[in-house]
Amino acid sequence: MKTLNHQQFIDQYKSGEITVLSNKNKAGDFVLSKFADKYNKPAHLFWTWIAIIIAIPLTIVLLFIHWSYAIASFILGAIINGAARKTAAQFVLGNMLESEEFWNYVLLHKGAKITDKDQNEITSAFLYKMAQEHNN
Repeated sequence: MKTLNHQQFIDQYKSGEITVLSNKNKAGDFVLSKFADKYNKPAHLFWTWIAIIIAIPLTIVLLFIHWSYAIASFILGAIINGAARKTAAQFVLGNMLESEEFWNYVLLHKGAKITDKDQNEITSAFLYKMAQEHNN
């Protein structure tokens, strides 16, 4: 397995030598972690709660008014939730580029996958060293 330090990660990502795929299902948890940029948290929380409110309580209320409004509300909530997840994944990538501590945290908890052009998986040199010490 190929390993990189944080600066190599930044350089190779910017040059297009590697690809980073964030886990959209876990991205929100990483955005809300203590390691993430604190400025992304309010936006993520806001849009996630808006999606929940529109998809569930508003949908229930609208069922009593007209079923088509309820369906539209549920679909809108699902669309907003999908956009919030996608944005959270972008926040994760941005934070990975800005913070070595966050980068290691995400890789440790399998929140992103880094691959080269040949689809070989890449990990942090720090995490690789930790794994080697643990195995000895």
